[in-house]
Amino acid sequence: MEASLNLQQKLETKLAITPELRQSLEILSFSLEELENFIREEANANPLIELKEPNNEHILEMARIQNAGPSGSRNDEIPDSLHQALYQVESIESILTEQLAAEKTLTKNEKEIVLYLIRHLNELGYLDCDIEETAERFSVSVEKCEELISVLQSFEPAGIGARNLSECLYLQVVRKENAPKHTEFLIQNHLEELADGKFQIVADLCAITEEEVRNVLSYIRELNPRPLSEIQSMKQEYIIPDIIVEEFNGEFIIHINDMYLPQISINTYYEELLRTNTSGETQAYLKTKLTDAFLLMRGIEQRHETLYKVTEMILKKQITFFQKGKKALVPLRLKDVADSLELHESTVSRTISQKYMQTPKGTLTLKTFFVRGVKMQSGEVESPIFIKEKIKAIIQMEDVNKPLSDQKIANILLAEGLPIARRTVAKYREELGIPQSTKRVQKK
Repeated sequence: MEASLNLQQKLETKLAITPELRQSLEILSFSLEELENFIREEANANPLIELKEPNNEHILEMARIQNAGPSGSRNDEIPDSLHQALYQVESIESILTEQLAAEKTLTKNEKEIVLYLIRHLNELGYLDCDIEETAERFSVSVEKCEELISVLQSFEPAGIGARNLSECLYLQVVRKENAPKHTEFLIQNHLEELADGKFQIVADLCAITEEEVRNVLSYIRELNPRPLSEIQSMKQEYIIPDIIVEEFNGEFIIHINDMYLPQISINTYYEELLRTNTSGETQAYLKTKLTDAFLLMRGIEQRHETLYKVTEMILKKQITFFQKGKKALVPLRLKDVADSLELHESTVSRTISQKYMQTPKGTLTLKTFFVRGVKMQSGEVESPIFIKEKIKAIIQMEDVNKPLSDQKIANILLAEGLPIARRTVAKYREELGIPQSTKRVQKK
């Protein structure tokens, strides 16, 4: 067979990521702190950019409002340097993203998946996303997703990215060398029995001594069931929101909060020099810097426009929250907002990343408004918040002498058209701070 060379023409549509577009996307994903730092870095490198500092009194007033007590009284003990108080600790996402950047063996697509996982960690540091949905979203296998979850779970702090308490503790134990014998096995198979104090039963099942079981439990109690707690405890209570939503005469008004950021203008001296200077080299340099300054201003403007549109859509989709509070949140996906605004899903993800909204119901992250739903037998989708309230109500009505197990609660929910697994009931019960049935028995 003879080899031959053929020339073929192929027409493809590709999105060209220009430096301007890349900067615009970068600015969109910035937190307020990161955007402020970026503006100052650009100003230091560009003589045409002048900055006007923000009015600190407005910022302090916002902090006082956030620090108001239930009665509305204000606490005037606000730090002199609110900026330092707010941002002396790196965000959790940035800490994990730095570790992700050090993973040189991952492809670009694999890093995007890990970043997606990072953005779906809950306040405890547990992974809160469906692995099948994630695999479908990125067109990869479930096995590949599991592999990348393991990458996330290798990051610090130990236990990050776990799907449940057992996995969180196991991830910490495997990194240590001084764990008592049988610790890993007992965590994976008998954690509930250990918590209930059934030491002799566990000992008999595992053919070990009760003393060994107690030693394992003592060791487990030194582990951290909330891997992000140490980082989160360092955070300050004052938050400068990116968006402010206020109610006025029954209507909700959206404000993009830029009062914290320095205002950008063009240096008049260099602007005049650009008009009068005839030197080709100087002209070229000043034109380049002027273009950079305008691109920065346009990038910030586009960030605000996109943030406003996404917030407006959140307000429309989650209007019951603004009327009744967090219990009234309904299921909402990034895809729902992206489709409504004719944006790419990744653009919405960048928009809500590390952003806060101040509302009449409190200051919350934008991610709070995106709630995964549970499909009922009727075909309707209910939010986990609704299901938690159902579980709470069921437990409140139970016989105090015969508390309901998680499986029995799951059966009751199923009878009401909510097909919830026992482990999901256990997860929601724990998040509500309600102990296991064996610990809810009323002592006589």
